[in-house]
Amino acid sequence: MPKSIYEVVYSFTNQLNDKNHRYLSWEHCYRYFRNDEIDSEIGCLHLSFYLASWGMYRGSSFLLWKDYLIHKEVVKKIITVRNDFQNLDFSTVDDNKTTKIIKLCDWVTEWYTENAGSINGEARVTRPSPILVTKILLGTLGCIPAYDRFFIAGLGERQISPKTLSVNGIKQLINFYRLHKDEIDNLGNKIRVGKEPYPTMK
Repeated sequence: MPKSIYEVVYSFTNQLNDKNHRYLSWEHCYRYFRNDEIDSEIGCLHLSFYLASWGMYRGSSFLLWKDYLIHKEVVKKIITVRNDFQNLDFSTVDDNKTTKIIKLCDWVTEWYTENAGSINGEARVTRPSPILVTKILLGTLGCIPAYDRFFIAGLGERQISPKTLSVNGIKQLINFYRLHKDEIDNLGNKIRVGKEPYPTMK
């Protein structure tokens, strides 16, 4: 029998008793992108360190060969659209907004594909994984979960399908949230990012 939502969330947050735990890199990044004024280069530093803490600078990643400014155009894009994606109320989000989330994922994917392909002077096909793209948007906007192997396993445990980054996949997540809204909102209000509750998709 799957663990309750409460048990799963608190097994995670109990690890954050270490004031310098790597998981807190997400909080630092997310909180920075909620400032009224954002410096794009400082935003790149926050994003880079959070992604490194969350395993996205491993040897197989193209990011290992790039400095933090590789993210600058993506950060600029996020700054221009953030009012559309931060503070989303997923109890009322419609299909139009769901489609916009996936279109933003597609934009991020295409930008890195078209602009990050040179490694040590050699042209390579570099297409960022859905894991990287969703971690970027989770860390900056909080509008989508990170589609890593742990999250995919969780979807399977809860029998949520499809387990892919897609409009229909996001719709199924939203349906799950709406079925468990009171429990999830209550947990989000107890777990804070500074003075703010965790976003629904986190």
